[in-house]
Amino acid sequence: MTADYQSILQQQASAPLATRNDENHYLIPLPSYGVITVTGEEAANFLQNLLTNDVKQLEQQASQITAMCNPKGRLLALFLLVKTESGYQLVLPQSQCAFLAQRLQMFKLRSKVEIADCSETLQVCGLQGNDPSTSAIPLPSQSRALLIASVDQMTSDLEDLMSKGWQLAAEASWFITEIESGIPVIFPSSRELFTAQQLNLDLIGGVSFRKGCYPGQEVVARLHYLGEPKRRLFQAIAKTDTLPEIGETIVDKEKAVIGHVVNAIHGDENQLFLQLSLKLDGANQDLYLSDGTAIESVHAYV
Repeated sequence: MTADYQSILQQQASAPLATRNDENHYLIPLPSYGVITVTGEEAANFLQNLLTNDVKQLEQQASQITAMCNPKGRLLALFLLVKTESGYQLVLPQSQCAFLAQRLQMFKLRSKVEIADCSETLQVCGLQGNDPSTSAIPLPSQSRALLIASVDQMTSDLEDLMSKGWQLAAEASWFITEIESGIPVIFPSSRELFTAQQLNLDLIGGVSFRKGCYPGQEVVARLHYLGEPKRRLFQAIAKTDTLPEIGETIVDKEKAVIGHVVNAIHGDENQLFLQLSLKLDGANQDLYLSDGTAIESVHAYV
């Protein structure tokens, strides 16, 4: 990582959270995220046979939310899939990259694809505002986009945008907006804990029910066509300076387990933004983190 980009990250460490003012434009470097690339003449077919979404519907410089499941339909990884001129980029927490790259390699066999964890060479930056860079990948929610570039190119792009009035914001800003927008995430501690429906992937365009088979497809499709999900994704707030563990249980006043923590990030003044997967028949009760902290303002996304 070059000194110039490291300097930008150091500046970001003391930057405030992004505000909701539509007139402001924010740069939000995401050093905790990484990128896996999948290239080669059979890359589209290779991913089509493994992921929950329809890879072949993706146009160049566009993105889709998608996931990889185990054979029982439990989520192993969840990521943003970006189609590029040379193949595909998978954007996800860096803590998940080595695992997912290895998992994809297991299915490579004789496929004409190359799989690489490029987290050391490609950087990710979120853009929040109404005037994104022309090289950025647009996202569907709230005037946001992603820049994915080498360290040198990212440094150049960010310096150019800052010269045009864009402001650095804390990395937490991006994750808070993800929670508020209903975009879930899988971390190492939550692998195989949730199904697609428990994280609302079927409601946010993360699952295609028209494509062919993939690992876990039968389980995901059976629940869609023949059943009703008993758990869904919710957002909530708590007042605490303690960050709960991902996958930590959510309980009611009788200590019965109602769900689990999907994501959690601190905002200002000990305000904790929570994303929770909860039982539908228990979500309206008084709920608590495992340390007894009361959970407030529990709302379904749909």
